[in-house]
Amino acid sequence: MAITSWMLQNSLISITLISAGLALATTLIYKYATDQNLLKQIREDTKKYQEQLKTHKDNPQKMLEIQNQMMPLQSKMMMQSFKPMFITIIPFIIIFKLLGDVYTTLIVIPLSFWPGHLGWVGVYVIVSMVFTTIFRKALKVI
Repeated sequence: MAITSWMLQNSLISITLISAGLALATTLIYKYATDQNLLKQIREDTKKYQEQLKTHKDNPQKMLEIQNQMMPLQSKMMMQSFKPMFITIIPFIIIFKLLGDVYTTLIVIPLSFWPGHLGWVGVYVIVSMVFTTIFRKALKVI
């Protein structure tokens, strides 16, 4: 119960630490559960196809042909992204349920310039996006 009391008293710090920890865990799982070389190759190929689409924007037939070539790449990329999602979904559901129980109606950041406040979900989303970006760049995750 002492941890919960500390978490409530220092809600912004605790949610920031939880967000950072989950962002790091997710980034590591994504890095090691996906084929990073394959994803890099798919991104490079997709970029080439997008450039071709720009040059052939006046030719609908050619654009359709290029889009059909891109579809298998997008399918491969989606299949790669499913792997880490399947690994993380159950733990995240449990963690968010626990966080919801602890921070139910807590106002983490009152907003004077906007009617309302920023609760734990809003803080989590913002902080998580920042940490995920930092960790992805630092760990060179595609």
